[in-house]
Amino acid sequence: MTKTLAVLMASLAILTTACGGGVVGTPTASTTPTQAAASTTTPRPCCTKVVSAYSNISADDWIPWYAFEKGIFKDNGLDVDLQSINGGAQTSAALIAGGIQIGQFGGSEALSANAGGADVVIVANLAPVYPYKLYVQKGITSIQGLKGKKVGVSNAGGSSDIATRAALKAAGLDPDKDVNIIAVGSHANRTAALLAGTIDAGVDDPPEDLELVKAGLTPLIDLASQKLPAANTGVIMQRTYLTANKATVQAYVDSLVIARLKMKSDKAGAVVVLGKYFKLDNQDALNNAYDFFMNEVTVPYLYPEVAQFKDAVEILGKTNDKIKTVDIAKMLDRSFMQSAQDRKLGG
Repeated sequence: MTKTLAVLMASLAILTTACGGGVVGTPTASTTPTQAAASTTTPRPCCTKVVSAYSNISADDWIPWYAFEKGIFKDNGLDVDLQSINGGAQTSAALIAGGIQIGQFGGSEALSANAGGADVVIVANLAPVYPYKLYVQKGITSIQGLKGKKVGVSNAGGSSDIATRAALKAAGLDPDKDVNIIAVGSHANRTAALLAGTIDAGVDDPPEDLELVKAGLTPLIDLASQKLPAANTGVIMQRTYLTANKATVQAYVDSLVIARLKMKSDKAGAVVVLGKYFKLDNQDALNNAYDFFMNEVTVPYLYPEVAQFKDAVEILGKTNDKIKTVDIAKMLDRSFMQSAQDRKLGG
């Protein structure tokens, strides 16, 4: 499941340089959404191999996990090798280096990669709003109480970094001056650091946040409830791969849309999948995560949008002038999601 050390080291070197500073038949008009989704279960010729990776053990990646575990990718003619790479920066690097063909990681990392000369494209956004709450240690009761404190993020310039900075700024703090932002490497590391008390605050989400609550931490800001546009976890690939494999990309996007629809009517099955990846059997935590993500975060058609990059451009552009030169619209391809919607695959 994981990449070799050699691949990651080569990939990270490339990222450091880059950051610089066939389609299912259309249902008839009378076809119901459920029938539309079911119609795709007639398997396409099997199977086209796809090497894909997700960047964190996070519920952002629940939809591809469900598509993989329930055989939806295979129903759509894909043999997906779904790998885990710890961290968005590392997953972006592996994509640029050719170690994987499709990556699920932050839109901000994709933006930084393109600013550094890469040409990656986002075809879906699995988390179009910030799916987080900002948790703080015992004794911190207000946003002002964070002044001078250590705030953890996964990677500098990554999704959690952008979300954290946006939340702090909206609350009246200067993230560059009022707090000490520390990169800890991954979502799992961030949760562990909060539990260990080595950081004073950090964003987290269900189901992991249950452990934070048990440990006495409290949510100071609920970002998800604010419905702020975000490019938190994109479905990303190099443009050369997309251009040469459009039928495969369409099948991948179709699988995600169908998976999300099926998850809405299969809470029990979806929760089992999440528990497997988190190695968690706390039913309350898993059910809370389902309600949170299915009702507050995901939508039937996961379009990437220019507006989702506003915070990333503003924050990353402060330290990298090349960020402002990236044509965001050019790095988004909505056509695959539009095709899925035209065929009503998501209801």
